[in-house]
Amino acid sequence: MTSKDIATRVTTGVQALALPGQREGWQAQHRGSLLTDAQTYDALADAIQADLKARRLDGDLPWGISAAARARKRVKPLREAARAMRQAAKAINGTVAAYEETQPEVVLQRREDKALRKMQRKQQLGATAHNSAQATLQRLAPADSEDGQAGAPKLLGDYFGGNNRQQRGA
Repeated sequence: MTSKDIATRVTTGVQALALPGQREGWQAQHRGSLLTDAQTYDALADAIQADLKARRLDGDLPWGISAAARARKRVKPLREAARAMRQAAKAINGTVAAYEETQPEVVLQRREDKALRKMQRKQQLGATAHNSAQATLQRLAPADSEDGQAGAPKLLGDYFGGNNRQQRGA
């Protein structure tokens, strides 16, 4: 592959990502070709491994243990290539998703949603602060009963035990 071919493929890919209608087609085509290559490498590795397992050498351990280990060792690069192809297919999905995230209308909508959530949080905090202030004022308001003094803060003990004012300790 020449550098002109690579440049053409890159330009075509960028143009396809820029157009929403072509983006899915580009993604499906490239992802499909990578997954097909991964399946091909796995099938080739399976065939080579089976052939190498069947070849026993003098001095091998019984039951084909040495041949099986040798076969796994020889097909490991193909398995790694297949794994890399599957990872590349996942990366294509991530690239398309990242490209969609940077579309101007998506960014604008996300900013508007964030501003709305921020405003709602501020309103909730304002309402909470107002309710807290009202509760404080109510607690400090003149007492309704004869045993409480006007403006005296209520303590937790005032809510339990009524008029029985026994104190513990010294």
